[in-house]
Amino acid sequence: MNRLPLKIILILLLVLGSGSMLVSGQNRHQHRYRHQHGVNNSSLLVVVSSFSDYASIAERIAGSHASVQYIAHGEQDPHFVPPKPSYAMMLKDADLWITTGMDLEGWSATLVDKARNKQIMDGAIGFVSVSDGVKVLQKVEKADRTEGDVHLMGNPHINTGPLNWKVIATNIATGLMKVDPTNASDYQANLKAFNDLVDRTLFGDELVDMFGGEMLARLLENKALFTFLDKDYQGEKLTGKLGGWLKQTESWRGKKIVAYHKNWVYFIETFGLEIVGYIEPKPGIPPSAKHVQEMIGVIKDQDIKLMLVASYFEKNSAR
Repeated sequence: MNRLPLKIILILLLVLGSGSMLVSGQNRHQHRYRHQHGVNNSSLLVVVSSFSDYASIAERIAGSHASVQYIAHGEQDPHFVPPKPSYAMMLKDADLWITTGMDLEGWSATLVDKARNKQIMDGAIGFVSVSDGVKVLQKVEKADRTEGDVHLMGNPHINTGPLNWKVIATNIATGLMKVDPTNASDYQANLKAFNDLVDRTLFGDELVDMFGGEMLARLLENKALFTFLDKDYQGEKLTGKLGGWLKQTESWRGKKIVAYHKNWVYFIETFGLEIVGYIEPKPGIPPSAKHVQEMIGVIKDQDIKLMLVASYFEKNSAR
């Protein structure tokens, strides 16, 4: 089975497009071509996602049964996507509409209304909220605009956490099976293969074969994985059996970093980094010169070597 390369992590540091690396560029071009040139096989489901990340996973799960399109790519700010008429046309004939479902895509309701496609409205059979079942971080009790761009339902940037990809894939598979029950067995098989790929990419083959990906994922999510691996098992430490991304990024754990925006909370949960400050004083509020100088002081005082910045943010402030 092909591994997801570690370079996905490195690309994540530049572009919020983690999941979009899961599918070959050739397939991505073909799906875009079908939409732009009006080419569509009537036997295929039409699946549209808000972001390229979700489209990549949908292609894995749908296989040959669907034509998958997306509206925004990884280098676009997911909060602000212009509701172009062409996007509404994409949704007009969609069998499945895939979105985050945590008020991240505030622009999506306008597009769905313009599309006049009842099947993909919120709550309808063709609507998929990929965040269902995700362990959501940074929930707030009430919205306070003085705190910036706060999301009541929690941090919606779930695509940056590899463990969340399995939940996203499960929700997409469920949506596909609802609109196309005839091919349910294919979707289930593709989901199983995708989840296994994520597990083996994160933990390596040996641990997955010994304990299963679900157990390892639960331990990682509950911050108990490395305590578990430090135990003796049949006369040797399990840490020696760790592979995949977690082995390759072992030196990252506990490192202090700064970030521009709160995009990365799920990412750092997985890889054990610690964010000590944000360039934005509050989410969605550009930094003042004073705040930038304060953050420069933090970076120097704590000898910070890494900053995480999505490519769509203003670069000069980050530099």
